[in-house]
Amino acid sequence: MKKIFQYIMLAVVTIVMASCTSDIEETTATTGKSNVQLVVGEFPAFGDSQTRAIGTPDEGKTSWAKGDELLLEMTSKTLGTKYAAFTYNGSSWELTSGELSYKEDEVPTFPHVYYAPNYKWEAGKLVLKEGKAAGTDEYIEGKANITPNGQAITVKFAEATRNYSRLRIATMPNKPITVTIDRYTPAGSSDMKWDQNYALTSDEKGNAYLYGTFENNSEVTVKYREAALTTYKFSKETENAKSYALDATVISANSAEEIKSAIKQEVANSKTAIRLNLAPNAGTDEFMAIREAIKGAAPNDLGTIELTIIGVETIPEEAFKRMSQLKSVKMPDVKEIKKYAFSECTYLTAVEAPSLNKLYSGAFTECSQLSKLTFGPIDYADARYWPVVENCQNIDLILSDYQKEMIETSSYLYTANNDKDYAGSDEHKNVKFLGWKYKSITCRGIKYPKD
Repeated sequence: MKKIFQYIMLAVVTIVMASCTSDIEETTATTGKSNVQLVVGEFPAFGDSQTRAIGTPDEGKTSWAKGDELLLEMTSKTLGTKYAAFTYNGSSWELTSGELSYKEDEVPTFPHVYYAPNYKWEAGKLVLKEGKAAGTDEYIEGKANITPNGQAITVKFAEATRNYSRLRIATMPNKPITVTIDRYTPAGSSDMKWDQNYALTSDEKGNAYLYGTFENNSEVTVKYREAALTTYKFSKETENAKSYALDATVISANSAEEIKSAIKQEVANSKTAIRLNLAPNAGTDEFMAIREAIKGAAPNDLGTIELTIIGVETIPEEAFKRMSQLKSVKMPDVKEIKKYAFSECTYLTAVEAPSLNKLYSGAFTECSQLSKLTFGPIDYADARYWPVVENCQNIDLILSDYQKEMIETSSYLYTANNDKDYAGSDEHKNVKFLGWKYKSITCRGIKYPKD
């Protein structure tokens, strides 16, 4: 790894920057003893000694990058303690805040030097930057020294202190996810948190990272919107400076053949949780491929497949009709479910569609084991062929906080009345929606019948 050099002028009260001509040349000082060279060693790559292999290991960050920041604390017997931040511009380190100053006839010390992107100096202490959360980036402490001749300050991370572990979450590229953790101590903190919620965005490789100590029985749940991608419980406390990998991967396929191949491979690997990322306008060909792949790979596995479909906005007519393999379906982006889409899925127990707006006739007819439905704010519905009455009375229905009362405009056809909320309405209190009575209905946190 090439070393990066930057000249800094250390005066009694101020610091003046002098540029170097190359990031690999070591040039001689030209303005006397007050010119001191800042030498930053290699970035201490975390590595990936993972406990749960997911394809090719990914080391994450391995070198300094533009925008990286170092936080230095320097003590002078004469001038006291000073604090400064240096930012890497892609070729050299520049002073961006604070100052370092000492008299020429003394040797300053450097009690602390940190690489901690979430933090800044404030009144001599490291505090979180606005909008940053502990545990979402590194908190590494290195060492800094001034050479005996006073010509250079060396910053090294070769023996960096990491009193935390790293969790690499492998998922879809460039997607927002939410991560919920209990019993977790974030990097940079000494306080264990019982309930932490993080909003992260995966990088172009599909990775998102958390840094901290996960306790024994600590549970991590990863979601895309309202759809849970995975839940994992640690069987023991994580080790310092060790990396762990969590599988929240999703199949991203561009053609029907790719979908078939990917699903068959998942089932062949004994996976029952199938997660697909489809184009918003995916249609009949893609859904036919899903049907064929699941039916072909698991013809006798009744009620075992937990299917998550991300990206697609419409479920076509009869897309999953008579698919006895399905146990549950999560569709975080789906806005419309066409006629008979899930009819006669006799082992289907739960459906989540938190963005759903339009629901057509017979979508869940004869789903005899259906026990939970989660819908978005419905503004149009054809309730002509719904699950039979006795099945509805076995279903817990969860509606959007923004659900409006539904008006029957003609026989079994309903549209939303935007002037009236459903939550707390007479229909809600009577545990009815679209003319059908349910076991329970929850809307805006209000559940009827009340427990």
